[in-house]
Amino acid sequence: MSNPKRHTHPAELLWAEQALAVDYPAGVLPVAKPIRGTAFFPGGHGLWNPNLGETMPEFPLGGTMILGHDFHSEFGYRDSLRRGSESELQPTWRNLLAVLAAAEIEPSDCFFTNVFMGLRAGAATTGTFPGARDPEFVAYCRRFLVRQLEVQRPSLIVTLGIHSPVMLAPLSHDLTSWGEGMGLKHLDRVGPVRPNVRISALPDFQTVVVALVHPSMRHACVRHRRYGEFAGAEAERRMLRDALSHARAANT
Repeated sequence: MSNPKRHTHPAELLWAEQALAVDYPAGVLPVAKPIRGTAFFPGGHGLWNPNLGETMPEFPLGGTMILGHDFHSEFGYRDSLRRGSESELQPTWRNLLAVLAAAEIEPSDCFFTNVFMGLRAGAATTGTFPGARDPEFVAYCRRFLVRQLEVQRPSLIVTLGIHSPVMLAPLSHDLTSWGEGMGLKHLDRVGPVRPNVRISALPDFQTVVVALVHPSMRHACVRHRRYGEFAGAEAERRMLRDALSHARAANT
């Protein structure tokens, strides 16, 4: 008797789908293979996996999507691939984990991903992603973001920095104002916490979205945040608290 067919893990399924032939624009390279341990998607599987276990951690269906800009440079990717995971001591992970812990969000309940697929060629990691200048590639990445939302169906999306909200906005009429300006001050003016967000391509799904500073620049940027009567880090704590409250209410 043949063995029952092994069910493909959702993270492995998504990684295989993004690895299909794509015309990467100048300055963008494909990811050769996923990093085994903890790493943002598509550099890795986007799961909290600090023990580098042979068994893939459970996929956080209905959990939290942490949505960044892009994964890393090709040099940074190679370092993490050799190490087996991204370093938790780098500013992005160190500051992000502190924010999640303060909000009592378990990393194992998160899918850590990015709006742009691929790697930056070379060593540079800051500034606008090279693929953002290619309309066809941008459209592909938005379609694949919808696919990630379809698979995970997150109850909460936490965007990081100023670029991912702009990429997410065209996917929902409920986020139109997010796409009408750029920067954290604009997001604070139009409302950085959005409950009951419907994704146009997924009519049976809705979620809660909150926009936070990018953790790699947290200490330089968070002081500028405003949310009602609150400012700085306290403003972001209130944003995330309210977003979680909306998400939990929607699931009761």
